[in-house]
Amino acid sequence: MMTLLKYDFRKNWNTLLAGLVILIIAQIGQTLFLSGVTGNILGIMVYIGAGVAIYVKMIKTYTSNIRSYNRRLLPVTGLSHVLSPLIFGALCGLGLLIIGSIHVYLYTTMKLGIDLSTYINLSGMQVSDMISLLLFLAWIILFSLFIIFLSISIAGSFRWKTGPWIGIVAFLVLVNLISWLENIVLAGRFNPNELFQYTEESTGISITANGLIWSDGMFGSIIFELIVAVILVWATIYLNNKKVEV
Repeated sequence: MMTLLKYDFRKNWNTLLAGLVILIIAQIGQTLFLSGVTGNILGIMVYIGAGVAIYVKMIKTYTSNIRSYNRRLLPVTGLSHVLSPLIFGALCGLGLLIIGSIHVYLYTTMKLGIDLSTYINLSGMQVSDMISLLLFLAWIILFSLFIIFLSISIAGSFRWKTGPWIGIVAFLVLVNLISWLENIVLAGRFNPNELFQYTEESTGISITANGLIWSDGMFGSIIFELIVAVILVWATIYLNNKKVEV
């Protein structure tokens, strides 16, 4: 699998470097030349855009990998074709998180002139709340990728021009079917919208954790989705090995 991962990075290296340069230039520009509120909003949008770009790149990498004849000649398991783009995206996302953390540290200490811990306290969230939110978002992204990868493999199993449309329909069916089953099994015991409470105040938006990350409903949701994720990955590997045309 390391061979696949190295190939993915080698193939996307120029794009990653160009994106990094654009990200750094955009953040330096908004810090130096824009006001606090406007600059902060633009900076957040740039990071969100970079995250979306990484997400799309993972999907495109997976699509090209399973349809490439040369990749099929490599002595790797079917699971490697699923894990390679996921690890590629995880490493890119981790790099983006590190850059963002350095940016926040420099912004708070050099421009605002306050300690980072003080800035975190002023934001209304504790470090544990931020970690919980990041892990929660990471799982949502990962689970959605499992569904997308299976939908792409279903589409790749057809040689017709309608293959992409079949993939779109498969994605919509899977999303609604999994949501329906989860609601039946868990009986609505966990609502992701209740994980954090957002309160709008005169000074801005305050975010506080409700502690639902450790509730029985949350554990039940995670266990259910883990079981579904295993089934999705198994189905994806089966289609890649038996059905997907190169």
